[in-house]
Amino acid sequence: MPVQLLGGVFVSVTNLERSIEFYTEMLGLHCRGIEDWGDGRRGATLFFKPHPEHAALFSLAEVKGPILTSEQPAFNFKCSEIPDLHEALQVKGCRVTELESWDSPWNHHLMFDLFDPDGHRVNLIELVPIAVPRSK
Repeated sequence: MPVQLLGGVFVSVTNLERSIEFYTEMLGLHCRGIEDWGDGRRGATLFFKPHPEHAALFSLAEVKGPILTSEQPAFNFKCSEIPDLHEALQVKGCRVTELESWDSPWNHHLMFDLFDPDGHRVNLIELVPIAVPRSK
């Protein structure tokens, strides 16, 4: 099949520098720099260090005017130590939802949502696989 993997996620932001600061300072992403995308458009690509091979890029696209946000997060970041991260972000003054825990047939999920400076809901989730009994 010609489609092989997710290449990137693009998030519209109203202030590129402010959003870069938020995602780098609050979530530890790394920015490779602000890019001129032509016609007065700017963007920035962020990633995790070390950057996993074939990982989707997380790009911020600066836009003029208001941004529509959704009640449903458009993406999530897989994390570890979710309770500690939840507490640390609250101490830093971030707007977050309550911690949630639920199980699927495959994983235990511990998660919460974080709101970025433009009001985007970003889901932060820790997945712990559920051991599946082997067939005899």
